[in-house]
Amino acid sequence: MLSKESLVLDPDEDPKQSKKPAHHRRDVFHAWMLKGAEYVGPLDMPKLAPVRADPNKMVAFSDAMSPKWKDFDCFVHFFEDDCNIERFWSNPKQYIGKLGKFQGVLGLDYSVCYDFPVALKDYNHWRNSVCTYWLQKNLPSAVPQARCEDGNYKEVLAGFPKYSTLAIGARSMVRDQNDRAVLKKSVEHIVDYLEPVNLLWYGSDMYGVADYPRSKGIPVHIYPAKGRGNLNHHCEDGDC
Repeated sequence: MLSKESLVLDPDEDPKQSKKPAHHRRDVFHAWMLKGAEYVGPLDMPKLAPVRADPNKMVAFSDAMSPKWKDFDCFVHFFEDDCNIERFWSNPKQYIGKLGKFQGVLGLDYSVCYDFPVALKDYNHWRNSVCTYWLQKNLPSAVPQARCEDGNYKEVLAGFPKYSTLAIGARSMVRDQNDRAVLKKSVEHIVDYLEPVNLLWYGSDMYGVADYPRSKGIPVHIYPAKGRGNLNHHCEDGDC
């Protein structure tokens, strides 16, 4: 059995292994991304740093990584289908060079749907925090992306910074009434528990989904979402 400590050792400090990845070959868990991390809460969430950001515009990770993309005056977000961001988890070092050309990034958004099995939700919350921790260690600005539910907010938000800029993904969560109720409750917990200085809101703010932070005097910066398979950021009825 491998411990967290054994997995984060860098075997390529040995010249004989200099051409191999800078992590243990058995580390399929990506513990190497957590080198130096402080763990918080029952899920061992890495402690994330507070940041301040107010980007003018955003671009999806899959678009930003296209060889044709040359506009770096924006933030990169991961509010995409999981299949489009899995390649980052598989080989994050491959993308850090180009990501470093942008103003900053938002933390990852692996799906944590409220009807998922609890173990899967916890794992994806953990992966999101692991990647955000690593991005913060390697880029000038990486904004934590927050999401939670009534029954898990203390566990999954453990390690998140207070009094920081936070990102919230509302894409596909606004149109359906049940989804909308979950989103509103998630936002309330995030605001009350973490007291963010401002929110970077990706998606629609229709039906009052962003009213609670505004009622607390928290600036909410809205960024229209790009629909699945839609490259022109057009949203039906403004609801995306």
